Amino acid sequence: MRVSSGERTLVEARATVAPADDVITGDYYARLAQLCVTRDPTDMRAHGAAPVSIVLDDSDVARLVECAIRHPSHLMRDVVVSTIWNHPETFRQLLEFGLNAPPAFAEIRDIVTEALARRAGTAAAPVPGGEQPLLPRMPLPAHLQDRQKR
Repeated sequence: MRVSSGERTLVEARATVAPADDVITGDYYARLAQLCVTRDPTDMRAHGAAPVSIVLDDSDVARLVECAIRHPSHLMRDVVVSTIWNHPETFRQLLEFGLNAPPAFAEIRDIVTEALARRAGTAAAPVPGGEQPLLPRMPLPAHLQDRQKR
C-alpha cells in the first residue's frame, strides 16, 4: 500500500486488515459488515504521531473488488481470481451460482453451459498416447442399461 502524508510518501507501507464490528444503520433496517485497515505494528518505518485506521463497509469492499476485476492490468484481475480460487467455500458458492443462475443472468448460464459441454467433450475423448484414465468408466445404472441396447 502506498501512503502519502504531505510531502512524505511511504511506498509499500504494511497494513493489517481485520473484521470489525458490524454497524446497524440509523433506521435499524440494515446491518453493515465492516473491515478495519490499520498500520501493521511490525512495520518499523517512520509514521505520523496520530494512528490512522480506515473502516470499510461491505459496499466499499464491493466497489474495490469491482474496480480490481475491471482493472486494465491482468495482474490486478489475477489477484482477485486467485484469492477466490484459494478459498474453497467462495469458489463453491460461485460455481453453484453459475450452475443455478436465475434467468436474469442468462450470459452467466450460457458460459457455464459452454464450459460444461466442452468438458464433457474432452472427457469422452481418448487419452493421447494410449494411456489409461485414472478411474475406470462406471457402468450405467440398471434403469438406464436397456436404453443403450436400443
